[in-house]
Amino acid sequence: MTLQDNLYPPSALYLFVPFLYLPQLLWWILPIGFVTLAVWRLRPRTWAWPLLALVLALPKTWVVLWYGNTDMWLTAFVAGAVLWAWPAVLIFIKPSLVFLAAIGITRRTWWIAAAVFAVLNIPLLPLWIEWTTVIRNSTATFEYSLANLPLITLPVIAWLASSRRLGLRLPTPIAARLPQATTASP
Repeated sequence: MTLQDNLYPPSALYLFVPFLYLPQLLWWILPIGFVTLAVWRLRPRTWAWPLLALVLALPKTWVVLWYGNTDMWLTAFVAGAVLWAWPAVLIFIKPSLVFLAAIGITRRTWWIAAAVFAVLNIPLLPLWIEWTTVIRNSTATFEYSLANLPLITLPVIAWLASSRRLGLRLPTPIAARLPQATTASP
């Protein structure tokens, strides 16, 4: 078994430090509860439920949940991103998945959150300088998080299959190709 370095950027301190004082159980309850709430609000169509169940059945999903891996928080940030756009900025705490932070980039709330995030990182500048040195000397690669991508994109599946018009909007050509729920006429 190969051990992997945890190389979170200094901005991750804004997630980690409060849990030095909060009850430990909240580390699991908050992200799992938020993802559950987001999926419930999105109300995915019937065809998506087997996909969602498959993601939850993957062994890697259970490893993430059992050990309290930060990827459950990333899943919550993605869930927030598909609903309101701005939580996608929080994905920046895991640079190996930073491409997911582009969810909602076209929304004004995303840019406001990005500005706030940048301002919050100003006091951390000395740590950022050290972090870049650590990254340059590390053997870690960016693809190490890709194994957890099915769990992290679970809210995206729910959003694509949503029977409600919440959160982000699909471009019309994509939306036209998705199966629509049929309703019986009275």
